[in-house]
Amino acid sequence: MVRDPLGEDRGAGWSGSSGSSLRAGRLLDSPPVNAVTHAVFGAGALAGASLVLGVEPALYAYPVAGVAALVPDLDNPRSKLGNGLSPMRSPLLNALTRPLSWALRAVSFGLFKTVGHRTLTHSLLGLAAFAALAWLLWRAVPGPGYGLFVALVAGYASHLAADSLNTPGVPLLWPVGGTARLWPGGIRSGGVAELVVAVIAVAVAGYLAYLVHPVLQDQVDGVLSAALYRESLTPPL
Repeated sequence: MVRDPLGEDRGAGWSGSSGSSLRAGRLLDSPPVNAVTHAVFGAGALAGASLVLGVEPALYAYPVAGVAALVPDLDNPRSKLGNGLSPMRSPLLNALTRPLSWALRAVSFGLFKTVGHRTLTHSLLGLAAFAALAWLLWRAVPGPGYGLFVALVAGYASHLAADSLNTPGVPLLWPVGGTARLWPGGIRSGGVAELVVAVIAVAVAGYLAYLVHPVLQDQVDGVLSAALYRESLTPPL
């Protein structure tokens, strides 16, 4: 079995050469770091898209982008969203979130049984369908609608970019076929390679957030200036 460093574990019998090919083998729970890496990619994609569009995203947009970055793996019943929401400690919150949890499980099961893992939701067609739903949500929410739209689409797209770094790649042209990889041969999960990807993702996301938020720039520059000033007052040894 080959583990996907930025998504879910993949059975050795899975074939991505055809849109109708269903992935074989047993799905295993993905390590928490995989979901965190996807969320970081989502936050970085939001900051990058906002920088290109010339807008400053609201703080709430970052967790929205992080959750949207997990949506493509909804086609896997063992994924973070496909397995439903975790039970809440509060009985009231638990009761309120159960319907959503059941809905996520139902959609995940349906996707897995009809198209399989890493097919529709990991393609440009799936991205377009999700963007259309996000656009409808944008039109329905007049206030923060545009920021919500950018966060959702950027987060979803970041998942495809992240998964294209690993060995299996992503079927961007599904159902036509073919596999896309940003790294020749892909990067296998585990060890130094996976750690390097996660660290780079955090660094890039932080730098992009610094560029897109003037308030953050002022705070960081102020901290650095204070540190340099204190250093200048330190007498030489």
